[in-house]
Amino acid sequence: MSTRVFEPPRPPRRWGLWLLSVLVAAAVVVAAVVQIVETNGRCGEGVREVADGECVGVTDGSYAFGNMKALSAKIRDENAEVAKSGERSVAIAYLEAMAGGSADRGPEATRQAVSGAYLAQRALNAERSTLPKIRLLLANTGRGDRHWRQVVDQLIAMKDKEHLVAVAGFGQSNDRTMRAVKRLRAAGLPMVGATVAADGLSSPVAGFYRVSFPNRDQTAAAAGYLKEQQRKHPGYRVQVIRDGNEKDDYNTSLYEDFSTAARRAGLDVDDEVIPFRSGEDEQATAGNALSLVADKVCGDPKPPDLVYFAGRGRELRRFIEAAGEGGRHCRTTVLSGSSALGVYFDTGGDRHRAELATLAERWKDSQLTVYYTAFTHPAISREVYGGDGKGPFAAFERAYREEVGGPTTDLASGQAMLGHDATYTVGKAARNAVGVYGTRQVTARMVLAMLEQTNGRSRVRGISGHIAFDPDTGEPVERPLALVELRRPTDTGEAGDIYRFVAALSAGRQG
Repeated sequence: MSTRVFEPPRPPRRWGLWLLSVLVAAAVVVAAVVQIVETNGRCGEGVREVADGECVGVTDGSYAFGNMKALSAKIRDENAEVAKSGERSVAIAYLEAMAGGSADRGPEATRQAVSGAYLAQRALNAERSTLPKIRLLLANTGRGDRHWRQVVDQLIAMKDKEHLVAVAGFGQSNDRTMRAVKRLRAAGLPMVGATVAADGLSSPVAGFYRVSFPNRDQTAAAAGYLKEQQRKHPGYRVQVIRDGNEKDDYNTSLYEDFSTAARRAGLDVDDEVIPFRSGEDEQATAGNALSLVADKVCGDPKPPDLVYFAGRGRELRRFIEAAGEGGRHCRTTVLSGSSALGVYFDTGGDRHRAELATLAERWKDSQLTVYYTAFTHPAISREVYGGDGKGPFAAFERAYREEVGGPTTDLASGQAMLGHDATYTVGKAARNAVGVYGTRQVTARMVLAMLEQTNGRSRVRGISGHIAFDPDTGEPVERPLALVELRRPTDTGEAGDIYRFVAALSAGRQG
């Protein structure tokens, strides 16, 4: 008799349960992968990596954009002190392409402007027994301001949650900046521009103000100056070079405004306008075009006494280099607008020294003299306040040296002064709102009302002079701009010698 081994029956196969288990496991894996991707794509709180690898968004300084690691840490610490104090505070956002907006506004220009904004925050928070305290946020719109919309929407969402009362900054005049301003205005967030010049930013609708001068003011001042030269020097000849890139509002309005200002001033200008066309993706082509332009100007047996250059700083530098090509002399003066700063601010990285060496050699050969209408200059502060030590510039210079570091000759570019004044003006408006509306939480609407009142006796004592706005346009009034000579790199002595003050110019607006 055989012994049978008992085998219990196998449980029936539960295909549904097995499939469910597989799906759950897969979901866990997918979730983990998504979390990893999100973590890797997130640069910091409020800041995310976009498709091109840049980190964009809004930070309290906890994340450092570009070359602002040390500066961001100081802003973070100042914000933490405000939070620790427990006192009522408001946030001001400084909006710009933090790693450099374009070829003619590089990261160094931005760092200087944000340094000024930080010093304004420090100055406001240091005022005893005053409210509200100021938290400074940095908002990066990405290279070329490509990601302006998502950053602007992020700021709008912070209006109530973070008590965001205004936006300062706006580094460069372009179509994306214009759209950002329009969207912020519609959302009820007032703005104070620091270094933007395009006329198209002006609007009869309240919301946008600026401490920088629009192109129409710059060209009016330039035309007045040139008319005076023609009075002093009969036969003084002026010719115009223009960038025909109609996609760039800056150079388009610079040319149109200069033409209008010249007619109004009775300035004699050559009938022949020398054109070229730039393009963000056509750098080599623009260089070729400017070589031809230089041939026309410098090949003339008797070049014009002055050339008005209606274009950006990056193209101005190419013209300077082309003028001295092959050791050629081109003894004339070039006058341009505020973007002339781009002659230096688009040099960076490993090529920096080589680029400046080429520029210095060509410029020396050409013997060009280069002037530009600057938004401000340290000498303007002395002009406005009546001499050294009589205005706020001396304390600002000391604070820049102690808090920011680096040479105070950087201040000659005016970028830190403007970043300060834009932010400081917002802070003062918030303080004034407390006096008018009481001690409850200050809102963006209250700050807007105070900015509308920033004129006459209610002007702000800024580093660049008294800050006052035309109540109908938001444009600056009651303050001169500067005529500055931009000097070649080898005119050193001190680094600040590259921005030599020439004269204070009236912007043609009265308060």
